[in-house]
Amino acid sequence: MKLFGTDGIRGEVGKYPLTKEAVFTIGKALGLWLKEQYPQQKDSLKILIGKDTRESGDELELALSEGARQQGLEVLSIGVCPTPCVAYLTHALHTHLGIAVSASHNPGSDNGIKFFNAKGFKLFSSAEKRMEEIFFGLFPCEIKLDLNSVASREEPDYIPLYLDFAKDSLCNSELSGFTVVMDCAFGSFSKIAPVVFQELGAHVITINNEPNGKNINVNCGTLHPQVMAEKVLQYGANMGIAFDGDGDRLIVADERGNVLDGDHMLAIFAQDLLKQNRLAQNTVVCTQMSNIGLELFLEKLGVHTIRTDVGDKYVLERMLQEKANLGGEQSGHIILLEHTTTGDGLIAALQLIKLMLKEKQGLSEFVKDLEKFPQVLVNVKVRVKRPFDEIAGLSETIERSQAELGRRGRILVRYSGTENLARVMIEGKDLSLVNRLAGSLAKIFEDTVGVK
Repeated sequence: MKLFGTDGIRGEVGKYPLTKEAVFTIGKALGLWLKEQYPQQKDSLKILIGKDTRESGDELELALSEGARQQGLEVLSIGVCPTPCVAYLTHALHTHLGIAVSASHNPGSDNGIKFFNAKGFKLFSSAEKRMEEIFFGLFPCEIKLDLNSVASREEPDYIPLYLDFAKDSLCNSELSGFTVVMDCAFGSFSKIAPVVFQELGAHVITINNEPNGKNINVNCGTLHPQVMAEKVLQYGANMGIAFDGDGDRLIVADERGNVLDGDHMLAIFAQDLLKQNRLAQNTVVCTQMSNIGLELFLEKLGVHTIRTDVGDKYVLERMLQEKANLGGEQSGHIILLEHTTTGDGLIAALQLIKLMLKEKQGLSEFVKDLEKFPQVLVNVKVRVKRPFDEIAGLSETIERSQAELGRRGRILVRYSGTENLARVMIEGKDLSLVNRLAGSLAKIFEDTVGVK
């Protein structure tokens, strides 16, 4: 029974590991873990907690913080704020650990917990493993107080520190005359990202920015960017921006209404950094999900591509190992280490605009030479994540499918680290072939471990 997944701890609220008892125990476990990390400061350890707009956030934050306080930790409550804001403030306020209570792009019935170290980087796998060991040494752990009776604590408003940091990344560029369509996904950027752009002088058409605790990510944001793209054309905007629920990733639309994903943005930033001789190690780090077209595009520029497992924490780990400064995921996590320590939708959007203003070009011009191969992703709901070598016919079908695709095609089959899904991704030159092969692989999962 694992605790951590691809991106922190995540699940359906009310079910393990997102019960009050488990989250309270997580709070106690992280207190013990921090005392191991900082033995000389064990009596003055400080953490901060932020959350997205889910209605379950208050309850989970309370359970988590009370567990931590029982281990002697001081807890700063930031309130509703984007995950990258938590990462920034963790370092800026000199705390020992930052926590974002969020399930990112998942539906509102889910929630999760993400952790950042004192420098604002996501915890590496070794740290998660140790915290997991401590947790299972405590769990099940009885809650020793009535959480509903604990009064909320008033904290100073620290979020303006992050907003100033974001605006400063533009280096005094002004956005007067710039029009942007912004889809806030009913998430944690809903109240602050439009204000940032307006204060910089932009005209902002905002959609999906009235969260009610239940509507986060519903038919909007990075998973559904088409409405945003259509409004770019409707209003003649310079670009469109779609955040996910916790704001650590984005999908954009160019001035022609074309949707651009993380691969497009990596190509744009790589070209610019290369031009300025600032692309560290001449390398871009991406995941196995990135389109082969991106790899071929970067190859023509003389840029080395490194692929990791899916998950922005794996991208970050490899970036730090390789001393690279640009990495990200097709899904929209963009890590610009010259500016941030994690995926940050707001910073990435502002840096795209800064580049557009500098070059006096629309986004479409930056990606006109990037040819993406047809790529199909099929998600199959599963009742159990059975090891692949125990699924009859799977390995043989993958081998036959790869032979049909040839050297210019790729197959990636994996389980989601955050949901009960099997993901089948296939790309190649022939879309009809890709669709057929993806369908045959998906059917194997449906027949063997699928939800009936």
